[in-house]
Amino acid sequence: MVCVSLSLLLRYTLVKLLSRHVGQILSAHVAGKVVMKSYLSGMPECKFGINDKIQMDSKGKTTTEDPSRSGKASIAIDDCQFHQCVKLSKFESEHSISFIPPDGEFELMRYRTTKDISLPFRIIPLVREFERTKMEVKIVLKSTFKPSLLAQKIEVRIPTPLNTSGVQLICMKGKAKYKSSENAIVWKIKRMGGMKESQISAEIELLQTNDKKKWTRPPISMNFEVPFAPSGLKVRYLKVFESKINYSDQDVIKWVRYIGRSGLYETRC
Repeated sequence: MVCVSLSLLLRYTLVKLLSRHVGQILSAHVAGKVVMKSYLSGMPECKFGINDKIQMDSKGKTTTEDPSRSGKASIAIDDCQFHQCVKLSKFESEHSISFIPPDGEFELMRYRTTKDISLPFRIIPLVREFERTKMEVKIVLKSTFKPSLLAQKIEVRIPTPLNTSGVQLICMKGKAKYKSSENAIVWKIKRMGGMKESQISAEIELLQTNDKKKWTRPPISMNFEVPFAPSGLKVRYLKVFESKINYSDQDVIKWVRYIGRSGLYETRC
């Protein structure tokens, strides 16, 4: 049996720091990698295509064309590194990733991008303080990806003051729990489709203290997993060429999988 398995794993860090009112993104980047698992006979040459073309922009950065994405001609990649099996001369001249894969699993490519990132979720916080004994928190969570996709392993952590004495929670979806040892409300949702919205409300009772310093609210953090690449990178083709052994590209079984995982994903209250 001749087969090749290709997995595109986006273990990215999306740092999303938003101002309280205008929703400004202060910092965001994606760190991704392409992992390949190969079980091929002989010494075949493989060609790997990302988006429509791979180019070098005027500043010497790698870019990939994708006219269908938001009407923009290219997607900038700030840093890009390849496995030693990649023929860099062909990449520079033909703008394609050509390589002879080693057996088993290996990291073909890793990259970093900071532009045109599709943020999978938007967190909208609303906090109201009543003197120094009570606080009301409402968090709206919106998914911004395609309705046909499904995010999973979603967790939202909402910090609470150190002098919290009790919390009453109401959530529309999933389960929420106040963890006093961690000074946080943890809201978990198993799955959530694209273009959906959910919310959680919390009434927080506070103990009176002599500390006159106002509580500095830590950011709300989030973890999740989505089946797409927030950088916009897409696998267009993977071709196999083997002239010495009697099999063709059509005989090869191929798999492509996208996994996007959150890194530091935070929103300021």
